[in-house]
Amino acid sequence: MVMKCVIWRSLFVCFMMFLGSAVAEPKTDVTVKDLLELEEVEQAAKQTNEINAFVGWDTFGRETPKSSMQGFLSAARQQDYQTASEYLDFRNLPFEVTAASQPEIARQLHVSLDRTLWVDIEGLSNDLLGKLPENVPDYRDLVGTIETPEGTVPVLLQRVPTSENKRIWKISNATVAKIPVLDKYYGYSEMGEWLSQHLPNYRFMGVMLWQWLYFAVTFLLYIVASCLSYWVLIKLFNAFKIKLSFYIDFLYAPLSFLTATLLTRNFSDTSNVTFAVKAVAEASTILIFAWLWFLWRTVELVKSKLTGKLVAQGKTHTTYLLRPAANVVKSLLVIAAVLIWLENLGFSATTIMAGLGIGGLAVALAAQKSVENLIGAITLYSSTPVKVGNLCRIGKFIGTVEEIGLRATRVRTIERTVVYIANAKFIDMEIENFSEREKMAFRPKLLLEMPQSNTQLSEFNKALKALLEQHELIDESPCRVYFKGFSPFAVELYVLSYITSTDFETYLKVSDTLHFEIMNLLHQHKLKLAAPELLQA
Repeated sequence: MVMKCVIWRSLFVCFMMFLGSAVAEPKTDVTVKDLLELEEVEQAAKQTNEINAFVGWDTFGRETPKSSMQGFLSAARQQDYQTASEYLDFRNLPFEVTAASQPEIARQLHVSLDRTLWVDIEGLSNDLLGKLPENVPDYRDLVGTIETPEGTVPVLLQRVPTSENKRIWKISNATVAKIPVLDKYYGYSEMGEWLSQHLPNYRFMGVMLWQWLYFAVTFLLYIVASCLSYWVLIKLFNAFKIKLSFYIDFLYAPLSFLTATLLTRNFSDTSNVTFAVKAVAEASTILIFAWLWFLWRTVELVKSKLTGKLVAQGKTHTTYLLRPAANVVKSLLVIAAVLIWLENLGFSATTIMAGLGIGGLAVALAAQKSVENLIGAITLYSSTPVKVGNLCRIGKFIGTVEEIGLRATRVRTIERTVVYIANAKFIDMEIENFSEREKMAFRPKLLLEMPQSNTQLSEFNKALKALLEQHELIDESPCRVYFKGFSPFAVELYVLSYITSTDFETYLKVSDTLHFEIMNLLHQHKLKLAAPELLQA
């Protein structure tokens, strides 16, 4: 009993963990929706820069803070660091900075920004003079700040002159001078550096190909470790005959997957994590799927245990309710998982629910009959007026109940035809359940010709009652044989007894034997059945 309590409490804690981990707000304001919108903005900016170059403006589109920063990020994401370096101000820099090539410095800045600062392009000024109310000189615009152990590094855009006496915007040399510091703390690991330089420059949802491969391999390693750990745990529990091994074995696959997911999220190397990786990870796609799979199997486990318990208690008919109940719980889990996932992606689940409200109302109206039939099925399973296999009279039909479905009940008639009756209608019909009889009535209708004497009829009644009382399958009480009364051309006997069997075949055999015995008694007492033509006269 203690073990059962522990198991149920553990399942409850798991469900609360699912809600806690899946419903929790992302740790960063960047979502997958933002990544998708960024791709659209970059495409639009590229077209704008091409137009600007055509009409004779700056070739790299550096007229405003917004266009300059957009150009740098677009070139860097394409790994065109030679072009990206054109957006950096390399004037008056210390030697440790100029020792590296300009494309390399642009690459280091891009990596640091990808990992520490989400640049809100739409929030930057699109004016030639900048003019954002910030605590920086007029010739500079602040993009954001990056915290390092050596202090805060501001990311600035600065309006600088060109050789043609024009003014363009570049990333300030004050920021460029701090790029070695940023790279020291926020550069990729050695493996990350190698992978980024040797694998194709392909991005999906802002995450580079090498990052997908890196974290996929890490995840697979954790899956292997989790599977092996639970396999050893099951073997140990079986060796010590601990019943918990059954539950772990039943949940083995989803439990291993969920454990690997949690380990990957909490113990992976963070030196190669960018904002795009965080956004994809915090969408919790794999985590939500892992929890959904685990809870799905948990519902199956609960259904299996309850089914076994009900069968052991002889409540077999109640087990038919477990399947639709489990399906309802699974459907709710899927709906909850999808809504949480959409919320984590950056879409408003509340708005989606409101949009589906009208459609849901239409579906509800269309499904009204289906809901009535479902409620009817639940009523049939809970009150059990009939069971599968029962022989019943249902309205004008007599037949055997073959199936009680969620929509209709299937009845096989004596003529071997099949009748489907909607559950909502079935529960309101008059039902005569022959299979619920504890015994079956034997009531032969005896109309005899007028006897020659009262004694002749009285002796026949005594002999018939003795015949019934002596039969081993005739119930002792009631067992009645009486002279009921007169008909115009016959006398009528009242016979009532019960055959103590619910098997129809046995009933037919006993009644067959008794009918032949009654015929013998009629011959012995020289009595005859009344002629049908006289009864109909």
